[in-house]
Amino acid sequence: MYALIDCNNFFVSCERLFNPSLNGVPVVVLSGNDGCVIARSNEAKALGIGMGQPAFELRELFEREKVAIYSSNHILYGDISRRVMSLLARFSPEVEVYSIDEAFLKLDGISMPDGAEVYGRIIADEVLRCVGIPVSVGIAPTKTLAKIASHRAKKIPRYKGVCYLATPDQRAIALMECPIDDVWGIGRRLAPKLLAEGVATAWDFTRLRCAYVRSKYTIGGERTWRELQGEVCYAADEVPDSRQSVTVSRTFGQAVSTFDEVYEAVANFTATAAERLRCEGLAAGSIMVFVKGRGCHPDRYVGALQRTLPVASDSTIELLQYARRILATLYRRGELYKKAGVILGHIIPREHVQLSLFDTVDRDKHHRLMQVMDNVNKKVGYKALRIGAERGQRSWQAQSNHLSPCYTTSFGDIMVVKAQE
Repeated sequence: MYALIDCNNFFVSCERLFNPSLNGVPVVVLSGNDGCVIARSNEAKALGIGMGQPAFELRELFEREKVAIYSSNHILYGDISRRVMSLLARFSPEVEVYSIDEAFLKLDGISMPDGAEVYGRIIADEVLRCVGIPVSVGIAPTKTLAKIASHRAKKIPRYKGVCYLATPDQRAIALMECPIDDVWGIGRRLAPKLLAEGVATAWDFTRLRCAYVRSKYTIGGERTWRELQGEVCYAADEVPDSRQSVTVSRTFGQAVSTFDEVYEAVANFTATAAERLRCEGLAAGSIMVFVKGRGCHPDRYVGALQRTLPVASDSTIELLQYARRILATLYRRGELYKKAGVILGHIIPREHVQLSLFDTVDRDKHHRLMQVMDNVNKKVGYKALRIGAERGQRSWQAQSNHLSPCYTTSFGDIMVVKAQE
């Protein structure tokens, strides 16, 4: 059995963790530059606030309904996520972190009747008690079915946060009630083709012949089909939509013009992307940098350039060297830049990196240095150690007019509790 632990409305739950007055009221979290809604409480969803909806369209609704508004505090969210994932490691020796608010647990050895469901409730109660974050738990024989179970645990009140698809009949009902575009590994990419063929639910998909699925939707479609049948195809550390690239980009809080200002932003994005690679044990075989000028008119400047690395890398130092060279080619003097980004592509596991006879980089030294930097930042605080190119005036920094304190990672933001006599 696999259990998928999914934190409920995670960004909102993190804000409520340190501000209990937000419980029961509509809360939204906005994206960079306070542009769009990226997280909503259940109360906000009931008001009709959509995911990704621009904040400026909702100003009147925010004021009328007294919606609490917060800017994205990814430092806080990342730290709370690490606490949740660390706690989950107590319940299974195999914990696979899938995203900032989701993780798979392998539940071997639980064979007594309803044992898995009881265990799932213990996990949910312990995460709420120790970290303060409510979670939904979906348990099933495969990861794809566990995803469906987790969705049902979150959306259907009778499950009370834990859904265990224990029997074939239970799984069949869940598949019949699951729209095809909600199936993990299908989503927006294959759903239109399947809908055109009359496949509206996960159950309809399982009624297709395996040979037909493989010929029409490749091996990935077949693996999803088999997972829905209860056959494990995605074992430990495998997911249907494997990462192909890492992208970090931002719209600037104000337009910048000098090369140093733009490069400072690109350096920060490159360092963040490289850190994500190292966290997942990956390396990048290519790097792309793109920049966009100010304004929405068609003739605004947009530049992008990609370089292939001779040896795939996860070193911030090496990737920054390529990023600077690319930006030097893209940069135009006198242009006002409003956005930039970095895309690391051709992702492979770090242990699969093919070295070169003509490689001049001391990769062992880079690896040790990156390990030290990552370990210090985990213990002391986010970006406590950074490359010199990342630090400066940060005139490009995105607007965060509703940012909450970093309660758990900054000494200056530690909460002060006053007791009354």
